[in-house]
Amino acid sequence: MSRQIHRANPSDEDDFYYAELALELSSLQTDTLLIAECYDNLGLLYRYHSFYAKSTPLHIKALEFVKNLNVDPYFKMRFANNAGVSARYDQAFDLAVDNYLYALKIAERENDLRNIAIASNGLGNSLSHIEGKSEEALSYYLKALESESQRENTLGMAMNYLSISGYYLRKQDYTTSREYLDKLLVINTERKDQHGIAMTYEYFGHSYLEEGRNLDLAQDYYQKALGVFSEIDQQHKVAGILLALGEIGQKRNEPATSLRYFKQAYTIAKEVHNKALLMQSSRMLSRSFEGMGDFSHALKYFKTFEAYKDSLNLIEQESTISGLRMEYDFEKKENELNLLQAEKDVQTQQFLLTEEKFKRERIVLFGLISAILVITLVIILSLRNLNLKKNLAIQQEEQKRKELQATYQNDLLQAEILATRMQMNPHFLFNCLNSIKLLIQKAQNRDAIKYLTTLSRFIRDILQTSKMPTVTLSEELDLTKKYIELEENRFEEKLDLKVCLKNISEEDLQRTQVPPMILQPFVENSIWHGLLPSNRDVKRLSISIAKENDSVMISILDNGVGRQSKPVNQSNSHKSMGVTITQHRIELFNKITNSHMELSTLDHKDNNKEPKGTEVKILVT
Repeated sequence: MSRQIHRANPSDEDDFYYAELALELSSLQTDTLLIAECYDNLGLLYRYHSFYAKSTPLHIKALEFVKNLNVDPYFKMRFANNAGVSARYDQAFDLAVDNYLYALKIAERENDLRNIAIASNGLGNSLSHIEGKSEEALSYYLKALESESQRENTLGMAMNYLSISGYYLRKQDYTTSREYLDKLLVINTERKDQHGIAMTYEYFGHSYLEEGRNLDLAQDYYQKALGVFSEIDQQHKVAGILLALGEIGQKRNEPATSLRYFKQAYTIAKEVHNKALLMQSSRMLSRSFEGMGDFSHALKYFKTFEAYKDSLNLIEQESTISGLRMEYDFEKKENELNLLQAEKDVQTQQFLLTEEKFKRERIVLFGLISAILVITLVIILSLRNLNLKKNLAIQQEEQKRKELQATYQNDLLQAEILATRMQMNPHFLFNCLNSIKLLIQKAQNRDAIKYLTTLSRFIRDILQTSKMPTVTLSEELDLTKKYIELEENRFEEKLDLKVCLKNISEEDLQRTQVPPMILQPFVENSIWHGLLPSNRDVKRLSISIAKENDSVMISILDNGVGRQSKPVNQSNSHKSMGVTITQHRIELFNKITNSHMELSTLDHKDNNKEPKGTEVKILVT
């Protein structure tokens, strides 16, 4: 079901629900291969959604389950190749090589041409990123090509022709690179593969651009690729081609032409919400404006470049942390399974002891029923006493097990609490320091001193609250105001901030306890994802705190673009790490304190059903 749901609609998150349910049900069975397949299936879903740090440990876990089992070698090759792919995409190339080599060894033993080709191509792609291994990478590309040729698999042959061409391109052997591209174009034309044809044109363009001897030919190939990618509506590839055409304009010293292409790429990147392309096109625009002497626009796009670079780094960090936590959960699951197995062994032992007892009693009854009644009684009493001792030992062992489990759960909780204190983004600090440096360079010393004072107070408050489980709502509100002031100066955009207190006194704010830095992630989301992308003349952010009976309601409302403007295929796993951690911190806060917090999010719309902002509500009781 999970696979079919993903094929029908990759953005439907029910594929994760059923994959995780399958894994949970499989853990209750004794079929180890079935458990391994469930781990592998969940890993594939994470990989399809580009969460490689989460995917890799799942595939490795699946492989560990079957490595020493007498199962069809196909499963071992599949799990190992999948682990290699995820590790390679996560740039863990040494780990990828280990798994591909394991798969290749089995594939050669089984003479499985398909898996020989998969593992060999993966090895080539992995080794090409390891210094000093390029020649070895080529040998594996050729091995994969030979296997696909024997299978008469034109798609596999095309993939390896492209890989080999890329290898010679990196070696600056442009003639040989284009020879393989000629072969690739023939295959893709015969297959009527429009995407493959466009990719071939693109790599012809890369070859001539890097060689630098025939920029006209490079431009011709890029234009052909642009036409095909536009026809099949692959906008992210269109943006990449436009960036390459812009580079040609720079090499020809045609700043107006290159600037036009870079702007087109930037516009498309915004439309498809591709952060990597936005980061790359912003950087190229910044350099172009700088070369033209337009430093104001150069600075604007440089800040955009830095902002998206920070965002991509955060996503990568979140994925890595989730992967580590997943490995930790694996160990927890294994411990639970070991405890269940231990209980099963105890029950089996009890049954065997009872059965042995009955055998002895029958022997006594049949052989000595009338002659040795006293001895029989002594034996029965002895067996009963032994059984009581064993039961006592079992009870003591069970008590120890429960105590160890309770300690284990407490340690898990404490570890999670420590993990949630990773609140302050180092890139935010670096960008603040860069803003101060810029003010000093502009001789705006008064503004620099004011900004530095606000930043120092903000950092001091962060350090003071980092070791505290809770702070007063008044302190949290002051810290949030300082954060907004820093963001205003950083992006040079005026935010209309309003703080409204309703039916609540300063004493109430002092009495209300909340986790430190609980408001900042939601304010950050409002600024980053609501207000900054908005085209409104007045960008308004409202923080309202009201007392309702014995509870306190906190509202964070913006008039930004709203959550509906995001693409439908954006996974919930793309939420900012700050919001994800904050939701988990609220759960921990409710567990370890007498207070209770509830979180809800509202999407506001105008009369035309168009988004007009987002509101986050936090109820403290």
